[in-house]
Amino acid sequence: MNNSQLNPLGQQFADAIQRAHAERDQAVKHAHISETMHVIGAGRTLTAAYEQLRNAAEYTEEHLLLQRAIRRFYKRLFLSRDEKRVGLCGAELITELTLAGYLTNDSVPTDTVDRISQTSLRYFAAHHAISRNYKLQPRSEEWVTAVLAVEIEGYVNNLSDRAVFVQFAYDYFKTSINQSTLSLENTTNYDISLFIATHRSLMKSDYATIRHALLERYQQTPENIDAFMQTNLSIDSLIASKDVEKLTRLVNRYGAPLRILWRIEQEHPESMSSLTQPDKFLELYRQQIADEYVQMNDRINRGVIKSVLFLFITKLLIGVSIEVPADYLMHGMILWLPLAINLLFPPLYMILLRLTLALPGQSNTEALVDRIEALLYSPKTVPIVVRADTGQHTSAFNVVYALFFLLVFGAAGFGLWLLEFTAVHLLIFFVFLSTASFLGFRLSRMIREIETVDTHQNGISLVRDFLYLPFVVVGRWISEKYSRVNLVATVLDMVIELPLKTVLNLIRQWGMFISSKKDEL
Repeated sequence: MNNSQLNPLGQQFADAIQRAHAERDQAVKHAHISETMHVIGAGRTLTAAYEQLRNAAEYTEEHLLLQRAIRRFYKRLFLSRDEKRVGLCGAELITELTLAGYLTNDSVPTDTVDRISQTSLRYFAAHHAISRNYKLQPRSEEWVTAVLAVEIEGYVNNLSDRAVFVQFAYDYFKTSINQSTLSLENTTNYDISLFIATHRSLMKSDYATIRHALLERYQQTPENIDAFMQTNLSIDSLIASKDVEKLTRLVNRYGAPLRILWRIEQEHPESMSSLTQPDKFLELYRQQIADEYVQMNDRINRGVIKSVLFLFITKLLIGVSIEVPADYLMHGMILWLPLAINLLFPPLYMILLRLTLALPGQSNTEALVDRIEALLYSPKTVPIVVRADTGQHTSAFNVVYALFFLLVFGAAGFGLWLLEFTAVHLLIFFVFLSTASFLGFRLSRMIREIETVDTHQNGISLVRDFLYLPFVVVGRWISEKYSRVNLVATVLDMVIELPLKTVLNLIRQWGMFISSKKDEL
């Protein structure tokens, strides 16, 4: 293409990311010259070990772990309904996050600690107001606690580059997609639906992160509680819309070049200064793709290990507690073969799925470089061609697929019935097999997210997908339902985390009391 300068969209991005870096550097400088909070407290090893267990039980994206830890803190804190404690919670939160390993000691300025306490009070008042509304009470955690966690995360981790990148990606898709080619239900909300889709697909943002971004975009604060609640209701409707789902799939399909660009910003932010030098930057971009392939292997392997731990812990706490009593109730003894298969097969199946995952080749690398060059340096916008959905054969294929769906589950169930599986064993087997299939599918999507060329299926992969997809569909449904309840995480929060954090906090307070007494002597 040989363009020697950035196009207007690329130049706008380069300028914005430079300002974000300057803002981040200023925050780091402020932390260095300011008085910071030093954490001295008991329970560092115990707190960090519990956090690893809790994260394995939750199974969420790594970049969301800090946010979720903050959210759990506020969930416990707001249950106390102690406004005085909320007004002083900044130090308690930073202490907890430091002991858990999320923050480096002496990294948070004391004025940030005070700011956390003040912000917490603002959101606590909103939480109290929403909780008094009988109809809206169940939404108080999503609207207030979760959003507060996102805001506080921004206080301890500068995330200005994320906002810049989302805006850049949104602007790109807005200019590249011909809205008239999309069959949307509500064209009025197209812009904001595309913004949500960009956040979800490219940044893997959860609903709390998206909600916080939209509230900032709408300039809504918890002080104006009526407008705050009304805006949140509108956001709920938007997030759940079919238009957002359709746009998310579209952004996901064409998002690979941007994901590599974001990875450069995360790992080598200083390299973004070479955006104005096309040859140098494209060479860096090519090297990042090669590094990404290597890192992808590591991320997939970590994902497999995390999935195996998640399946094992969940099965141990939920499956065994159901199977063993059921066996004694119906048979007067434990049926060891079904129990062993149900316990061991899903993790082994997860490991076998790993062997089917292959990384992209050189053709994908060249396509990624070509697309980012066009995106940043081409004077003309390269349009995204939306695939037309004619609907031909759709009904017939759906009927055939449903029949094969039943056939796959029926054949597997009959085979297990021959091994003395009861209805309880079969139900647990299919639940965990489907969950493992969905987790494996999520890992395969990690590879798909950096692919920009279509992969062609051969006969073997077609048969594999045919047998595998029904379990993925069920697994996704189970995952969505489970994530809303997550019994294991709830048990850990109530049985372990609440008393553990309460006791450790009391120990720290006692230590400070003893220290003050020693100073008086």
